[in-house]
Amino acid sequence: MNRYFVLVMCTLCLVIIAGGCIDDLVPVNKEDSQQELSAYEFDLFLNNSYDDEGRFIPTHTFYLSRNESARVVSIVENESLIDVIPLEDLSTPRDGAVSNVVVLGDISESTNVTPTSLSVFSMSKEPYDVNYTITEDVIRGQKHVFITFEHPVTGFVAYTMSKPLGHDFMYVTTPPSVVRFVLPQGYTTGNPLIGKVKPSPDRVFYDSFGRENLVWYNELESTGLLNFFGRSSPDGQREIDPIPKLISVKFYTVNAPRDLGIATFILGAFAFLVFSRYRAERKRLEQLRKDIEEQVIVPKKKGKE
Repeated sequence: MNRYFVLVMCTLCLVIIAGGCIDDLVPVNKEDSQQELSAYEFDLFLNNSYDDEGRFIPTHTFYLSRNESARVVSIVENESLIDVIPLEDLSTPRDGAVSNVVVLGDISESTNVTPTSLSVFSMSKEPYDVNYTITEDVIRGQKHVFITFEHPVTGFVAYTMSKPLGHDFMYVTTPPSVVRFVLPQGYTTGNPLIGKVKPSPDRVFYDSFGRENLVWYNELESTGLLNFFGRSSPDGQREIDPIPKLISVKFYTVNAPRDLGIATFILGAFAFLVFSRYRAERKRLEQLRKDIEEQVIVPKKKGKE
């Protein structure tokens, strides 16, 4: 009976594992018709979004939340493919890593990525009608979700990505790019004991809602030894390969350091009381042992006399 039970459990485990592997290996092609415009903030954030020669640098804003999702709003130019690397663990759903894709923009041939055009797009009341597909693939053991547009678009591309439960978030940049994290209202980061942020942001500010904003400028240019390993372009100039940067942040409530301090004080006081009582009880027992030994030894001495 036990052998049959073990055999059934092993078969069930193999079926579950095989089902998961098949789901990872076979790309999922689907159309996402849901477009909820009100779920996003199309803020015209163009901080260092143009280089010295006036070329546009893709700008990505991640609106972090307390739950298992993050809202992403990217400003792109002539982009036909968005590569999303979702963060997953046992708490994240297997399906729906990316949802509610909304585009406020136009076909790249019909517009330019200027502050004026982006301002018009940000105030649009209807999403741009563009066909796209969402596919999944596993590359080097890491799941990727690709949003592929029928035609290259310029403007705002927003989507919701799932993330593990908790107040941690990581993102791998694609330089050159400008990356902004917007923490939930009432949250902060940077405390070495509670929540760290790596690397340190290039800029920190608070928006009109009182939310903390962290900004990184992930430049493509490099100097020194990295130039030696660059590639040569057809015109003979050295080209620097993009070097991704891992950004990780752990955020917590503004009152968390104070609460941690109070909890530490209470635990410390309790530990001190326990230790003091232990020492007092130990001294009492030692004194009691000495008194008993004296009472036993003294009568023996008198008896010998």
